[in-house]
Amino acid sequence: MDMLKNIRWLEIKGVRFTMEAITLEPEALDRIFRSLPPEDRVEILSIGAAFRRLSLEKQLVLARSKVQEFEAKYHTTLHQLEAEGLPDDADYAMHEDYIEWHYWSRVLERTRKTLDALAAILPAPEPVS
Repeated sequence: MDMLKNIRWLEIKGVRFTMEAITLEPEALDRIFRSLPPEDRVEILSIGAAFRRLSLEKQLVLARSKVQEFEAKYHTTLHQLEAEGLPDDADYAMHEDYIEWHYWSRVLERTRKTLDALAAILPAPEPVS
């Protein structure tokens, strides 16, 4: 997944698409999108979903590694730690880690849910052999 770090564009059918985000009001975006022919909407959605999946897969790898780092450091899962509570002798660093651990757990869960939703639009890519 390290290869995903440097992806800033995608070339499809000889056309290069950048991964730069645009900012539009939702109503304007909806109006523009609906004005397009259906086949263009499908292609835009497919290409956009492919770009987003790349970004999310990269985010998933990072979030998973952060959660695993905390699990290895404290020899437990966040769920188990919450059930037992922080130790009475937990220092400032552990409290900070606990907050960050929660953050990365939420990122991991949210990213998985979004990837699952995208799977309905775009099937998973075939592994390269």
